[in-house]
Amino acid sequence: MTTVLIEDYALLRVAIQHVLERVRNADDILAISPAHLLNMSSSINRPVELLVIGCSGVAEQDIGLLSQAMAFFMPKLVLVLYSVLDQNVMGTCARAGVAGYLPKASSPDALAAAVSLVMAGGECYPQPAGRVMNATTHAPMQELRELTQRQEEILQLLVQGKTMREIGQQVGISVATVKSHARTLYWKLNARNQAEAAYIAVQMGLVRSNNAPVAGKGESS
Repeated sequence: MTTVLIEDYALLRVAIQHVLERVRNADDILAISPAHLLNMSSSINRPVELLVIGCSGVAEQDIGLLSQAMAFFMPKLVLVLYSVLDQNVMGTCARAGVAGYLPKASSPDALAAAVSLVMAGGECYPQPAGRVMNATTHAPMQELRELTQRQEEILQLLVQGKTMREIGQQVGISVATVKSHARTLYWKLNARNQAEAAYIAVQMGLVRSNNAPVAGKGESS
């Protein structure tokens, strides 16, 4: 399968390509610029397993490139490299199912490791900044980004250890939609996975440790 790299700066594109060749088949790597993507009339013949996108640092432009590239190549996995960490871009990546979001300034070893992690089914996002420590538990805490009613409902079920399929059946939505909500929840809670999201949710008082909903958070009579 093919690996596609999209990066505007030629020298950086070559450098990233060399790193990719350490963990991917060199003959299967297609390195192009965003302008080249705009001029492509048809997709490549082989399926794209990994899409690597270098961001410009302009949020609107980067989000547009991500959307266009994903729609064009329909990759199995996506890794985004940023020059400036942008919460809006990172949130868009999380909601779109991007597996990794890391700085362009990463060392070659770190970038190669991130690619290997993503290819193995893992995710690679920045360690959230700005967490404060809970004075009682000394656990990392973060001011909560507002949750929708649906996200609160799914969070309650995630904390109970329900699988994505079980949540979908209980709520009446597809597994893909549950996963999309879960990724957004992880981003809003600054969590890397379901277990960490559950822990943070309990520590922040969003749910009780016995899995009962917090008063005013979805209780029903």
